[in-house]
Amino acid sequence: MALLTVRDLSVEIGGVRVLDGISFELAAGEVLGLVGESGSGKSLTALALSRLLPPGATSTGEVRLEDRDLGTLSERELCGVRGRGIGMVFQEPATALNPLLRIGAQVAETVRAHRRVSRRDALLAAAGALARVGLDPGSIPGERFPHELSGGQRQRVALALATVLAPRVLIADEPTTALDVATQAQILALLKTLAATEGMAILLISHDLAVVGQFADRLAILNGGRIVETGPTRAVLGAPADGYTRRLKRDFGLGGVTLAPGPGAPRPLLLAQDLVREYPGARTGLLGRRLPKRAIDGVSLTLAEGERVGLVGESGSGKSTLVRLLLALDAPSAGSLELDGRRFAARGAAPARSQRRLVQAVFQDPFGSLNPRFTVRRIIAEPLGLLEAPLAPAEQARRVGRALADVGLGADALARYPHEFSGGERQRIALARALVIEPKLLILDEAVSGLDASLRSQILELLAGLNASRGLGYLIVSHDLGVVRATTERLLVMHAGRIVEAGPTAEVLGAPRHPYTQALIAATPDLGRIAGVSPTGA
Repeated sequence: MALLTVRDLSVEIGGVRVLDGISFELAAGEVLGLVGESGSGKSLTALALSRLLPPGATSTGEVRLEDRDLGTLSERELCGVRGRGIGMVFQEPATALNPLLRIGAQVAETVRAHRRVSRRDALLAAAGALARVGLDPGSIPGERFPHELSGGQRQRVALALATVLAPRVLIADEPTTALDVATQAQILALLKTLAATEGMAILLISHDLAVVGQFADRLAILNGGRIVETGPTRAVLGAPADGYTRRLKRDFGLGGVTLAPGPGAPRPLLLAQDLVREYPGARTGLLGRRLPKRAIDGVSLTLAEGERVGLVGESGSGKSTLVRLLLALDAPSAGSLELDGRRFAARGAAPARSQRRLVQAVFQDPFGSLNPRFTVRRIIAEPLGLLEAPLAPAEQARRVGRALADVGLGADALARYPHEFSGGERQRIALARALVIEPKLLILDEAVSGLDASLRSQILELLAGLNASRGLGYLIVSHDLGVVRATTERLLVMHAGRIVEAGPTAEVLGAPRHPYTQALIAATPDLGRIAGVSPTGA
């Protein structure tokens, strides 16, 4: 008997059918991969299954959890099902976690909402769930708040929340999008164990064919709100029958995106020397002093005009902390940072506004970095306030329109708000905001990790064009080795707050010297190996 049965599930919003006749079954211990591009209806399917559709949406069809028809349950009854019967890992952990609650208390809250246990027992269960997803209490205590964690660590907390009650069905919406390949392999291994040992049925929603391919028993390909192909994973990847599936498979190879060789010996733009960032650590005793903990430990690097540099490392390695230092959003505890020949970040000294214009960022979580109360027009125009001379309204409108067109969005987006867009579209809005001020260096912190393969190719092709036409340089922070291989000329590998290996991208990935780099490459999913064919083959 199937644990989850979905028959003819359709959803309409404002008279528009966005899901059309979705049907599938999930048995105990089975993993079904739901794959499609941004906007295809993947996340909406997850919300429809747990009856969490947005206001104004109407659904038809049947969703059954074992012998219970979820469509006939009251909201109170559904609250008992969510978490205990169906667990969910949402796509953006920063918005799924309460910023005012410590992570241990958040997981414990889920336990106490469904079980009559003491606070102490709930916290013990929470600690165990956090440890299972790789957040050892000794290094990442439950007393931390979400903002004190990296994006990958927050994703692990979201996974602990979803699995602490061992639900019968787990819906995982892009659960490894923000994770490096090593951490991703650990999380997938945990999910496999849950499916095998506890009989948990898992619906894995992702745009990453390699991740789904190495994990799912069956695939369902979603396009325009409809399932266009389904079957065993190796059969679908080895010989896709639908043209859309074949295109997804080709796009997964990044569509042949490769940046042209850069100019020789370009002028240094950003220079970091021996950067250190320390935070207060644990006390040495009941009344002892706090020993400092180094998140960044003696990092030196140079970014030249027009250069494309990649930065890779596992979650918690210090990548995001280093990015904050390079953007002068945080000051180093020691060391120096220069931008365009002048000091850029130092304690007690804010950088000049003219310097701020030279380097812009696209952050990992677009929903968290976009003001939900601003329209897209206002969001994109906001950085223009950094310019020393104010622009006329007509020139502002021209720049905003050009930036929006550059990222492939139409003028109809200007009057809309961030919540009205898919995750991939929000990332493009964030990119347009960074481009509107015409910087010389763009720092992309997992900027394409939330995009499906075809949109990722489009964004990378856009970046290639901007590099060629404007001489725009990039620091691409990513856990996706395929992205850095295709788009960067030099690669930095970060581990435990240090740069452990650096050199030309092809050399570092082709013949890694450091054991950590070798482990990262070994953990990277290989679509061709999974399907037994070339990733770009039909």
